[in-house]
Amino acid sequence: MIDSSIFRDQMTIRRLRLAAGLVMLSYLTLHLGMHALGNVSFEAMEWSTRIHDFVWHSVPGTIVLYGAFAIHFSLALYALYARRSFRISAGEVVRLVLGFSILPLLLHHFAAGRYVYSAFDVTRRYDVVLTVYFSFVPFWGWRQVTVLLVTWTHGCLGVHYWLRARSNYHKFAPILLASATLLPVLALLGIWQGTRQVLAQWQLHPEWLQMAVRDGHVHDPSVVGPSWTLEVQLYSTYVVLLALVFVARAVRWLVERRRGLINIAYPGGRVARVPVGYTVLEASRRASIPHAAICGGRGRCTTCRIRVLRGVDTLPPPSASEQALLDRLHAGPSVRLACQLRPRSDTAVLPLLPPDIGASETRRRDYFKASDIERFVAIMFVDIRRSTALVEKRLPYDVVFLLNNFFDAVAGAVVDTGGMPNQFVGDGMMAIFGIHAGPREACSQALVAAQLIHSRLADMNRTLADELPEPIAIGVGLHAGNVILGELGYRDRFLLTAIGDPVHVAARLQELTKDYDCQLVVSDIVAATAGVEMSRFPVREVNVRGRAEPLAVRIVGAMNELVA
Repeated sequence: MIDSSIFRDQMTIRRLRLAAGLVMLSYLTLHLGMHALGNVSFEAMEWSTRIHDFVWHSVPGTIVLYGAFAIHFSLALYALYARRSFRISAGEVVRLVLGFSILPLLLHHFAAGRYVYSAFDVTRRYDVVLTVYFSFVPFWGWRQVTVLLVTWTHGCLGVHYWLRARSNYHKFAPILLASATLLPVLALLGIWQGTRQVLAQWQLHPEWLQMAVRDGHVHDPSVVGPSWTLEVQLYSTYVVLLALVFVARAVRWLVERRRGLINIAYPGGRVARVPVGYTVLEASRRASIPHAAICGGRGRCTTCRIRVLRGVDTLPPPSASEQALLDRLHAGPSVRLACQLRPRSDTAVLPLLPPDIGASETRRRDYFKASDIERFVAIMFVDIRRSTALVEKRLPYDVVFLLNNFFDAVAGAVVDTGGMPNQFVGDGMMAIFGIHAGPREACSQALVAAQLIHSRLADMNRTLADELPEPIAIGVGLHAGNVILGELGYRDRFLLTAIGDPVHVAARLQELTKDYDCQLVVSDIVAATAGVEMSRFPVREVNVRGRAEPLAVRIVGAMNELVA
């Protein structure tokens, strides 16, 4: 038995609408391809109609096509009813207007085409269709061209909004754009070429045209009359359905006002006062509070995610679809999707991503998967020795130049070995290993990174020998353990970072390199976890503030002596 809760899941409804839209887009793609064959010959166009009719005029094809249309149109009306705000992007406005323009543009084609062929047993002939549309009544022909372009644009925009937050979309977007542009252009050229050939044929054989008009019942009142009556009825039905949607919206508005309003507080003292039933994203739009939502609030991109600061216990539980996305982000219980969460009482929220975030930035943040998770990682601190002597008597531009070269060498080594540079403070850097790796691999990556840093720093010192009073020397501290990974920051400036005792210990080990006059101090925890033998390096037990037991560490004079 079907679980009725899936029909209350907005994301499931959107997926159903998307699936139905893709069915109709595949129909339109084959339709445009059929027209494009007119560039080959009219005979090729007629041959393609047999394939088209075999697929879409069969009983299964008809059921699938009209079922997809019924689902997509019904859910589009529901989406229009459910939408609380029309403060949306220009692209969303275009897609919405185009979508609701399709049916009134298409009704004549249905009534004069599919209905006539089915109800009056009229054989569809491509030459008759082209003649009627582009010779007898050109207005209907250009209207049909318009509906093809409108429908195709609407469908392509839908695919774009569906795919644009996906990690590999940017690689295929140029190909998809070229295809989406080329196919309708070829189709229009094919229609023009096919029409030319048909009209030339009628000039040579006018009696064929008379037979085609007679067999196609083009001027038959017994066919044209019912077709026009049906068309008018369909127009009226469409207008009534749209009117009912807006009447339902008005009724809902009155009911919600009687239920009362709730306050949703945002950082900076901003408050959105909205009726119960609004999503947080709808509240943001209503109050003109910028809020990230690359997918337009369809629950696909997760860029609208928020942290609930007050009233977590009173929130409705996430739907199955929302929970699946939150699980993918490893989100804590206070993190929700603003496009799905409908608070029932006053609450306070903090948007976690900048409102102007782009799809590329989304891919980067999804790679980090940062939302309050505990994880075993290796932490590295790198600091320049005698940095005061390095920067004194230098112009600020020269100092920035040297530091950027230094960070390029050090951070590049971290990235190339699988780590993530995390913080750059003055002349030092913190890096994290293990965001997407197990404990053993994380510690191994950190040790390999230490070797690579030594090599690249030596290359940099040789390259800049004339610029430096002496080679740049560094101290590195390396420790591992369980930390909390999370995005910290203020307003629209957030940074993934690690919080926990291993961070403080790694920083302390870096400071100890000065006392031991060495390049690296690494804890035995890192060596043991990586499975690396380091018995040849001197061992020390150090006391670290906040730890009851001494910590065993290895003193490494030069990092090129490591074997990871």
